Amino acid sequence: MLNKSSSGYRTPKSEFNISVACPDELPDFHDRQAAQVEWKALAPLISHSPVVRVSRDGGKTYPHKWVRELQPDSLPLMPAAVHLHDKHGCGHVLVLDLDQAAGNVDDDYTALTKTLDDTGALWFADASPSGGRHIYIPLNDDVPHTVLADVARRLATRHPSVDPNPHYSADTGCIRPPGSVWKRGGHQRLITDLKEAIAAATLRNPTSMIDALLAGIPASPPPSAENDVDVDVDVDVSAYVPDTQHQVSPRIARIARTGMYDTTRYASDSEARQAVVTACVRAGLTQVEVIRRIETGIWPGLASKYARYRQRRTALLRDWKKARTWLSTHGKSSVQSGTTSPQVTGGVPHPATKLPLAHEELRRLEHHLAHTEPAPDSAAARRRYFLLRALLAAAHQDRSLTIARGCRNLALTSGIDRTKIPAVLDSLCAEPRPLIRKVTDAHGKQAAAYTLLPPDAATPDRSPWKIGQPVQILRPAFRVLGLTAAAVYEALELHGANSGRGVAAITGLSPTTVLEALGLLYTHGLTKTSHHGGNTFWSVTTSQDLVDAAERLGATAIVAALILRYRTERLAWWAWLAERALLAQIQSAAHQAVGPGLWPPGCE
Repeated sequence: MLNKSSSGYRTPKSEFNISVACPDELPDFHDRQAAQVEWKALAPLISHSPVVRVSRDGGKTYPHKWVRELQPDSLPLMPAAVHLHDKHGCGHVLVLDLDQAAGNVDDDYTALTKTLDDTGALWFADASPSGGRHIYIPLNDDVPHTVLADVARRLATRHPSVDPNPHYSADTGCIRPPGSVWKRGGHQRLITDLKEAIAAATLRNPTSMIDALLAGIPASPPPSAENDVDVDVDVDVSAYVPDTQHQVSPRIARIARTGMYDTTRYASDSEARQAVVTACVRAGLTQVEVIRRIETGIWPGLASKYARYRQRRTALLRDWKKARTWLSTHGKSSVQSGTTSPQVTGGVPHPATKLPLAHEELRRLEHHLAHTEPAPDSAAARRRYFLLRALLAAAHQDRSLTIARGCRNLALTSGIDRTKIPAVLDSLCAEPRPLIRKVTDAHGKQAAAYTLLPPDAATPDRSPWKIGQPVQILRPAFRVLGLTAAAVYEALELHGANSGRGVAAITGLSPTTVLEALGLLYTHGLTKTSHHGGNTFWSVTTSQDLVDAAERLGATAIVAALILRYRTERLAWWAWLAERALLAQIQSAAHQAVGPGLWPPGCE
């Protein structure tokens, strides 16, 4: 809290005149008006980002996808958390999250606040209806998230209820601030005086206060991050298949984004940082590309590992030279295993018939999809929509109307769970006027083959693709943002700037759904607005913004991990087929050597 006697600070007059609880009493957790005041006053001072994350699963998770603009005057109706770190992986507020499931919150809170008062620190705190508490310690300087996590981790050895997780990840670290909706009803509410909380968040503490807070507490080793990337296919799978160049492995990408690494592989932040730089050199990235990722917030984890250097680019150049020297000595192939290079295929390609008019036929089908087909207004319709896009893209690639792709390949290019691909294909073939027909069933390594059936062209081709727009498989960012956002983005991409109602008419989605998707795309820098005649028009930003969003959201690494997993599964399948073929050969040879009349009944 504010130490008035030592600071001589006089609390200024404030517009916040709603009474809040004193430290010795619990507030009314269901007073939304008071919660709104606390949110307005403190959320912008705690946050290190202009956006907040909302939870749509009752406060269990706060994913990258569901971010929205931080609006102090508008308290979100669902649990919301603010970012604790900036785009360089640094924070200016140390947050101690006291969790009742981990220890005695009351005892730890009393001990910690006594220590803070003894050191003369400025702080404030809030509580949730469940009894959990947050202690906020504002700092004058931006501090790397690894340092803040180390402080929380060391304090947790003495105060078990302290959860250091909010500071572990550079890009996902967040906390519910005062006023936020609590997951089971009510609000997070201040348990210290509001005016003193505002003063503490404004005046802040010198960074040296951290040393006084940790006096007598020994260092503790950091936790080891998981090596694998989350590849939960309950969400949409993107079409992005990485090339051998300019991509790093999912493990390296995770370090660059979050700053977390496997401590059994790297003994320190410096070693982990050098591993990322070496992987970038090996992958063919340039210094400019890496600097852009650091300075634009795509790789905040890597940025945080250069925070202690005044000349970050000079430090990066030094690491770059070390990497080039190491590679010239040890060879590029030994830097990292499990790169994102393997190309996923659907088995042995089908010997497609080359048709002279295949391109024209495909354009007719594209025109039909753009102007005749009903808009994808349901989850099933969107799966059909994007699977047809994947088949069209494959047909263009093969220059034929007959294509053969495995379910895993189509899952990567359509964004659909691979287990649902056969059902969608069957439903497409069973339509009254089908657009595809199965030619051959899958057999062994051979994927099932399908022929596209373009309808007769009743009108001239006005397809947006006719003027040079490519048919797009699902792009990486929509692996996280979802198929609805992809459909809205593609409508703007193909048809140009439009109003929300215009996009709704194109996509068949409700205006409310479209506006939510447009807001989601806008928050991630993928759309922009303009105003004409009192109306708001939306349009897409650059293709590079789409690539950056995919990397920032972790979609690139997730899809690369899926590629590696599918490759492993396919190799296992091929090994099983080879084993079955060998067993069949052995049985056939034995049958011929012994003779059919000498086999026991039932063994032929």
